[in-house]
Amino acid sequence: MKVDNEKNIEDDLNATTIQTYVYLIRAGKPVGPRDVMRGANLTSPSVAYRNLQKLIDLGLVLKDQYSNYVVKEKVGFKGQVWVGKTLIPRVIILGFVFLGVLIGEIAILIPHLFIPNGVQESFWFLTIVTVVAAAVLLIEGLRSGKRSVN
Repeated sequence: MKVDNEKNIEDDLNATTIQTYVYLIRAGKPVGPRDVMRGANLTSPSVAYRNLQKLIDLGLVLKDQYSNYVVKEKVGFKGQVWVGKTLIPRVIILGFVFLGVLIGEIAILIPHLFIPNGVQESFWFLTIVTVVAAAVLLIEGLRSGKRSVN
């Protein structure tokens, strides 16, 4: 049931509303519309208010008695995961996994470089594939992270 709810929520959010929501989570305390406008780099308080009202309607944000806004529920977005108060693309995590594998491969390669005929061609190929995979995943993750949050 919750997965369907998150899909509907994500369909209702645009880039500035997501930006507003991410700012509220990072703030970690009740904030007013002007603070949201500044923190989320919005054009005016009315844009902040409109985004905050949309988040209230979706049940993600609450308005307190002092007219400040606070996150009620922290939800994830398609292709991204929360790490603390930071929203990162999942492909970055995969990129770091491949980077870890590459470090392991290099640790295996170094001693074998000093042995005559110690490194087989297939291991060099595997290392090159790992470098390419790590680079592609990290670059794509950084690019998608910039598109979704900014």
